[in-house]
Amino acid sequence: MSLGEACVPGRGAKYRHSRWRRPQMTTCGVALVVVAIMGGCGGNSDPKVLTTENVVARAAKVPPTTPGWNWPEMATSSSPYSKDEGTNPSSASDPLAAKLYRQLRGLDRIGSAGSRWEAARLAHLVVEQWRSVRDAHLAMPAYRQFAHGWAEKTGAVTDEDVRGLGDEAWRVTAKGSSAEATYKWRRKNLVFEAHIQCYPESCPSDVDEATRAWADAIDNEATAERG
Repeated sequence: MSLGEACVPGRGAKYRHSRWRRPQMTTCGVALVVVAIMGGCGGNSDPKVLTTENVVARAAKVPPTTPGWNWPEMATSSSPYSKDEGTNPSSASDPLAAKLYRQLRGLDRIGSAGSRWEAARLAHLVVEQWRSVRDAHLAMPAYRQFAHGWAEKTGAVTDEDVRGLGDEAWRVTAKGSSAEATYKWRRKNLVFEAHIQCYPESCPSDVDEATRAWADAIDNEATAERG
């Protein structure tokens, strides 16, 4: 699957995730992109005040902040902010995805934005906005289970809560056929994910530290813009 493909059904929402395929390597960050536009979000008459849609779009463009990793200057591909049209995939052949569909059914999200960079390694960023803080909160455990399940296909998994990165923040890392780290966190009804993957011998530095630095940069951008 590539960025932007429908992946998870739900009421009034499309759920997406990305899988990166390379020789001898298959992985998938949770990479579910969603952005819920609440009533009145775009109606502010002050041009200096950014809408939530603007915040999501800007945060989804933050490039990887990993010195020495030589990422492309521009994103390899991107999914600009788009409202969800309520199209739901009819089925899921992968058991992990099918379980995620069931867990997220009934939660309401409306739009999405994301970007990815590829250069002998992968950096994948997605931002979601849910209709309510409650929906975003209820989605977090399902995403964590999904990320953990995909990471197990790579190798030994570490799954931990993290501090200093919004609400309900966690990370899932794996080392084996590849080295990867996924950080996911929530701020009110916005949900963020940063995922980096590389072959162990081609990682310029520790993949977990690199991903956390990028997650911090994304979070700083979102909080500075949203206030």
